[in-house]
Amino acid sequence: MKLVKSKKITIHEAKEILAGSPEEMDELQRRTFDYVSAFSRLSAEKAKELVERLVNETGLEEDYAIQLVNILPKTAEEIRTYLLGWKKIVPTETLNKIHEIIKSAEA
Repeated sequence: MKLVKSKKITIHEAKEILAGSPEEMDELQRRTFDYVSAFSRLSAEKAKELVERLVNETGLEEDYAIQLVNILPKTAEEIRTYLLGWKKIVPTETLNKIHEIIKSAEA
């Protein structure tokens, strides 16, 4: 198999990709599919939209936005904890905006 393109995606997008061919999955793909199925709560399209909004409206780097969409933290304090763990300091207003965007996706 030849790698043609590499792109970072959310677990929600991975679930959609893997769901396309369950009969052709090897053991690793099946385990990955089971994992992303257990933790994926959004559609792939909604996850992509959420990442774009986080990047465009809050200035987050795509890597951070993808991880937040994977985690879907419930509070601004959880978001702060994740970002501090990644050594990213974000103003309170931006944290609140990130929280609003994530919360709107789960509504």
